[in-house]
Amino acid sequence: MKNVNPLSIALLSLIILLPASLHAQSIWSLERCIDHALEHNLDIRQQRLEVGRADHNVTQAYANMAPSLNAGTRAGYNFGRSIDQVTNEFFTERVASQNVSVSSSVTLFAGFQTINNIRLNLARQTALKYDSESLKNEIILTIANAYLQVLYFEDMLEVAEQQLENARQQAERTRVMVEGGALSKGELLEMEAIAAEQEASYTNTTNRLSLAYLELMNLLELDPTEDFTVERPPVEVEDATVMYDPEAVYHKALQIEPSVSASAKRIELAEHQLSMARGQRIPSLALSSSLGSAYSEGFRQNVGTQDAPVFETIPYRDQISENLFRTVHLTLQIPIFNNLRTRTDIQHARIDRERAEIQLERTKTRLNQVIHQSYADAMAAYQSYLSNTKALEAARESLLHADESFRLGLMSTMEYNEAITRFNRAETNMIQSTYEFVFMAKILEFYQGEGFTL
Repeated sequence: MKNVNPLSIALLSLIILLPASLHAQSIWSLERCIDHALEHNLDIRQQRLEVGRADHNVTQAYANMAPSLNAGTRAGYNFGRSIDQVTNEFFTERVASQNVSVSSSVTLFAGFQTINNIRLNLARQTALKYDSESLKNEIILTIANAYLQVLYFEDMLEVAEQQLENARQQAERTRVMVEGGALSKGELLEMEAIAAEQEASYTNTTNRLSLAYLELMNLLELDPTEDFTVERPPVEVEDATVMYDPEAVYHKALQIEPSVSASAKRIELAEHQLSMARGQRIPSLALSSSLGSAYSEGFRQNVGTQDAPVFETIPYRDQISENLFRTVHLTLQIPIFNNLRTRTDIQHARIDRERAEIQLERTKTRLNQVIHQSYADAMAAYQSYLSNTKALEAARESLLHADESFRLGLMSTMEYNEAITRFNRAETNMIQSTYEFVFMAKILEFYQGEGFTL
């Protein structure tokens, strides 16, 4: 046996496995869709930037407690009559000079505004993080709804395809019966019209499925030209008697729903804003100090004799040492009147606090409404599912009987078409009620903190 090149075997295996791998990658589960959306959604990415900004503001709020430290220098020339900054003498010629300084200051007390600013920024940071979680929840529900829409229209397409095939078979069977003289030409035309209607229904369902896929891909920020197929997990209706009680769901959701936590945190934020506004009425105390020196060409010394003086500019290093100065200041600022600005800020802060309280109540009310509405919709869909299941069984039995009667010439085409229409309608209604129930039931599970899974 000839030797086989291992590299050739590896390449051949890659060629065989690659198409299957690519095909597998094009099938998207609900979990993959959700993970992809949470990673790439533009709104979520923008919200991350807001959280990052809040993180920096918290760091800055803590840094405001530390003393400031600055250094600087100023150098230049004076022309014409001027006072030398070192000797305080008048000069008329050009004089070069330089100042160097280092200064520091710290606020010792400012009506607790520094502490309240830290608390305010911490509350804002936490609120924005809750906003991010709330936005993620909205994205998850939106993606799940779009995903279920795709599954719904895929099921509807299968039904439409089967109904179209049945209609074509019935039209062909009627044609045979017309040729045999058992039925009239009008009966054939009637069946062909039914087949044409089913074909139109199939086309419409195909288009709606394409639009559902496009909507889901747009939500995922995917290129519409990419190969994209959703995974088809089993969608089953569970017993509605084991569903969560809406009141229990609501009370648990109050503890874990990020939108409620964000609204509550903004009340705390408004309280700190009010404290900061009130702090403007309190005197503030600050400590500052500086260290500096100066150099001037006009600062000279006699290097000659008293009878024959010769003046030279004192060297730069010596001047910096000799002209060294230090300052320490304690500044007390007492607010007396500032055009009602403090009073207005306090009033606005109180309004902001009340608005935050109202927003919390609105968020709770909306959450309660969503949960109870979802429960009501789920129960209605469940009852509809039970009714549609019975209706479908009855319509199926009726259609079987009608099909046999039509073959034997005991039923007119109109009556037979009515039986077909009832069956098609019952089948469609059952699929619709199934997906309505599943989505609403999953929403209740989602607000219990169980995520959204099929």
